[in-house]
Amino acid sequence: MHSDVAISVKDLTKAYRIFGHPGDRIKQALTFGKMRFHREFTALQNVSFEIKKGETVGIVGRNGSGKSTLLQLICGILKPTSGLVTVNGRIAALLELGAGFNPEFTGRENVFFQGAVMGFTKSAMEARFDDIAAFADIGEFMEQPVRTYSTGMYVRLAFAVNILSEPEIMIVDEALAVGDMAFQAKCMTSLTRIQQRGATVLFVSHDIGTLKSLCSRGIYLEHGKVEELGPAGDVAEHYIRKMRGEMNAVHTATKPSTDTTHRTTTSLDGKSKDAQMFKTSIEFNEQVAHFRYGDGGVKFTFAELLDEDLSPISDVRFDQVVFIRMYFESLTDAEISCNYYVMDDKKNLILGAGLRLVDQPFMRVRSGDRHVVTYKTRLPVQEGNYSIQLQITTPIVLGQLARFLDVVNDALVFNVSRREGARIWTMVYVNNEVEIKSC
Repeated sequence: MHSDVAISVKDLTKAYRIFGHPGDRIKQALTFGKMRFHREFTALQNVSFEIKKGETVGIVGRNGSGKSTLLQLICGILKPTSGLVTVNGRIAALLELGAGFNPEFTGRENVFFQGAVMGFTKSAMEARFDDIAAFADIGEFMEQPVRTYSTGMYVRLAFAVNILSEPEIMIVDEALAVGDMAFQAKCMTSLTRIQQRGATVLFVSHDIGTLKSLCSRGIYLEHGKVEELGPAGDVAEHYIRKMRGEMNAVHTATKPSTDTTHRTTTSLDGKSKDAQMFKTSIEFNEQVAHFRYGDGGVKFTFAELLDEDLSPISDVRFDQVVFIRMYFESLTDAEISCNYYVMDDKKNLILGAGLRLVDQPFMRVRSGDRHVVTYKTRLPVQEGNYSIQLQITTPIVLGQLARFLDVVNDALVFNVSRREGARIWTMVYVNNEVEIKSC
């Protein structure tokens, strides 16, 4: 394994024997394996990847896809059926709740026990203990047996021990999801700090926002196999697309909302709607072919990012007023919303709007209709590269669930220049008022 690789997984497979009855295991043993009383379940199959030192990689996938099994194999808790795992560096792992804790030991005793397991001397753990206790923030329970702890206390103590051991490789399962809001924020800050220190982080999360913001790469597991391995934003979008498709399939029989009130609106650019020319583009369709999905029936034909003179732009000033214009045609009768979302380079949703959000009713479109929808907005965002996702949706459960007819990722790509004067360091900046008093 190369010196810059922290974790190497090659052709990793893990299969379990599932016996229908406890006695079947004994029967099989008595026949020396000549008779089979079990079935095999393959949790992981031929999984391969490498994680370099200093990388942060997130694993996503539905329940039962093999995520936790993979982490346990990397940590050495499980042995593979076949394949090879090589780890280069000291691991700290937060897997199943309370894993590694002795329930009869107090929190204090477990801290020193875990430290010994990780190779620290007693004096080294004594030097760290006050910081660990402060981070865990479980008060007098530190002197109580761990078996008396709530789930949240387990996680607090386990994470505090692991994060303050300054690991070279940090592995975290979904355990953090049980912490309260303040503790989760503290954990995310700590993970960011060990990233900056150069540690390798591998974690499982159903929080797509966390995956996009913390990770450079993602791994999408599906039925024990690697469905996709690549940039975190792309992997997250693939996973979201799959989950949306399945949710839509479940609710296809649900009738949509009947909010079909029509209103007359004034054209944002001051031009007559009748004079609006419908646009379609072969180049646009070819460009977005690999970045679109949906159930069909209504389809985008073109999109434009325009300045206040209605000229197409790809370079935008900080807080510039822009128009996002979308052209689409319908091949069916439907009740729809036409939406847009501005995404950063990690595919985090930064800004966006849909019809109901701007107090407009859903559109009732019919087969053969062509429409142009234009949103007027501002872009008070940090300098950098951005893209716009377009959506046409039809409601399933009003305000909660929608069916996606056409979704186009990276339909428009643009760059925002640095704010003049004082540079902004947040993703979005809105004007503030300040009052300063001398006392």
